[in-house]
Amino acid sequence: MSLTQPHGLRAGFHADVHDPVSGLVHAGEQWVPEQFLIEPHQHPVWEIYLQLHGVTRWVAGDQSYLLQPGHLFAVPPGLVHHLAGRSGNHHFYFAAIDLDPVVRRQPALTLEWPAAVAHREAGEVAHAFAQLVRELTTRYEYNDTGLALAVDHLVLSVARAMAPTAAPQLAMHPAVRTVKRLLEQEFHEHWTLRRLADRVGLAPSYLAELFADHLGQPPHRYLNERRIDRARQLLESSDLTITALALTLGFSSSQHFARVFRHHTGTTPTAYRASWCQ
Repeated sequence: MSLTQPHGLRAGFHADVHDPVSGLVHAGEQWVPEQFLIEPHQHPVWEIYLQLHGVTRWVAGDQSYLLQPGHLFAVPPGLVHHLAGRSGNHHFYFAAIDLDPVVRRQPALTLEWPAAVAHREAGEVAHAFAQLVRELTTRYEYNDTGLALAVDHLVLSVARAMAPTAAPQLAMHPAVRTVKRLLEQEFHEHWTLRRLADRVGLAPSYLAELFADHLGQPPHRYLNERRIDRARQLLESSDLTITALALTLGFSSSQHFARVFRHHTGTTPTAYRASWCQ
């Protein structure tokens, strides 16, 4: 496996893997400036993109697709696709996966994947991609096993997103469920209690009370925990500067980020990153 940073990125990497055991061909996470272009290309396997920040327009075959934050874009084998022009700064995960080894390990995942592009809300795909990135960028014990499990988890998450049939097993107020999803998937947004309340049509004080009753803490604290969880992963696996990382996570400044990070972890972002580089 080789890790490289393609010319022109703001930050991020491309992992050239070609692992016949896991089925992973290549993968990465990239922060892309406005002038960056992805030329027409195709692969003999499925290629999966997850838009994290920014808005992009892609062309696959003769169709155009607008990707908003949280959108999954899965391109079937052999279909030519490309980024349609300059789209502004954006950030995405991607992975090219041969499904055959995955299905041999996990026969239950044998399913009829669509013949055309899958473009929809991503669900839990971001969590699976984050674990895949950890396996690619960190030297763990049992890396081969970890990589195969991470690929399986990603394929499972994508399959669920393409056939969303999840039914909650625990009672939760619909407004709380919506706010929880927003804070988990769009933690980079500058959420206020008023803005969240407007999204679900409740008074701010009532929403705060409902949220705390269900999850044991107010929305703002829950949001910061999600941001710090993501910060740990980025400090371990990305080359973003602390300032760029803070802004990516939705903090107003690197100083604000550092204060919240120390409150939750007992150390600074710089020290945390240094501990992983030793």
